[in-house]
Amino acid sequence: MDSAIATTAKLKNGMEIFSHKMNGVRSVSLSIAVKAGSSNEPVGRSGAAHFTEHMVFKGTKTRSPLELKEPIERVGGTLNAFTGKENTVYFARVPDSKSKIALSILKDICSESLFPQKFFDLEKQVVMEEISAADDDPADIVYEQFFKNVWGNCNYGNPVLGTLDSIKSINRQDLLDFYKTKYNPSNMVFSVAGNFPIDLLDSFDDLSYTESKREMSSLIYAPERSVTVTEREDLKQLHMLIGIEAPSRQDPDFNVFQVLNTLLGGGMSSRLFIRLREELGLVYTIDSGFISYPEGGLFFIYAATTPERFIKLKDELMKELLKLMKKGINEQDINYGKERLKGKLLLSTESTYSTMMRNLDTGLAFGRPLSVEEMVERINAVDISRMEKVMENYFSRNWVLSLVTPKKVLKSSLMDEWEEKGITI
Repeated sequence: MDSAIATTAKLKNGMEIFSHKMNGVRSVSLSIAVKAGSSNEPVGRSGAAHFTEHMVFKGTKTRSPLELKEPIERVGGTLNAFTGKENTVYFARVPDSKSKIALSILKDICSESLFPQKFFDLEKQVVMEEISAADDDPADIVYEQFFKNVWGNCNYGNPVLGTLDSIKSINRQDLLDFYKTKYNPSNMVFSVAGNFPIDLLDSFDDLSYTESKREMSSLIYAPERSVTVTEREDLKQLHMLIGIEAPSRQDPDFNVFQVLNTLLGGGMSSRLFIRLREELGLVYTIDSGFISYPEGGLFFIYAATTPERFIKLKDELMKELLKLMKKGINEQDINYGKERLKGKLLLSTESTYSTMMRNLDTGLAFGRPLSVEEMVERINAVDISRMEKVMENYFSRNWVLSLVTPKKVLKSSLMDEWEEKGITI
């Protein structure tokens, strides 16, 4: 259905291009990634990157807010965006005949937005509502609390949405300054996949080179506490996130951790799901996660349970991890992790959106998109010996625990003991 790998190019204006022609499809997925996320924000302006993402949809020099969205949505397409720690990504998925109008709109958003004053105060309220919704969600709280604890000495510890106080203090000029210094072709990557016309890529010729300032923040893993707790009146369940430092994206152990993450918490056939939910009935929800950046990453396990079952849940979880370390991984476990990863990867090749995002993700990480064959080869290279060395290296470190609990369900003496001794397996 598609070519083996994306074609790469770099324009005179500094923009990187990843294009992936796919035959036999009738859609095109396009994205412009701006290398400006929450870790690149000025001091005291937490949430500026995400607020900027909202405001660029409020009109450009040639299009009203409706004219940005309606041409794509009226033909069944999608126009959206998301902000992360390192990048803000604007994307569209449209029928192949509408790829040029979709690209024109993405370009407009990323180079010609006006940030109208009449929409600024209104959108500030919308962003604050989004923050309030996250503040009401115990799962969101337990993650943000964890990130703040382990990355609090650098910008990576700041919430992508910002805080109510930081958003209140941001003015329109702050966002304009962020947009003008970050949203330049030399700080952008364009990724496209699907049945697009060859001359589509000529559409960037009118964007001239502008030096872009990217305020870089080093990733510093330095947990302030072994355990952090937030108590809430309105909860019936306790939400737990426990994690450790993990490899960077370029580290050879990255692919090992991908497989490890999958076999532990990927799906209803994973080790943790089978043991803690199916066999012990301690949770409804349990999964693991792995995020990785150029300078480091995090591995974590999330679960929610009733407070009276928490101690047993924690103990059984650590026992399961210890069992893996002491007795080792068997062929069945590692094959589950590898085959599930490869299967999901191969299934994604049939989607223009998944292909576009995969090329963007690996292109940003490695300087060029990786082919599916290269990614499969890296997964296949993971064996039991490498897995055991990685677990011995990482799992033996102190784990960091983040909790969101109903009021007064955990004894302070227990918290003090964990804080003093740390949490190990």
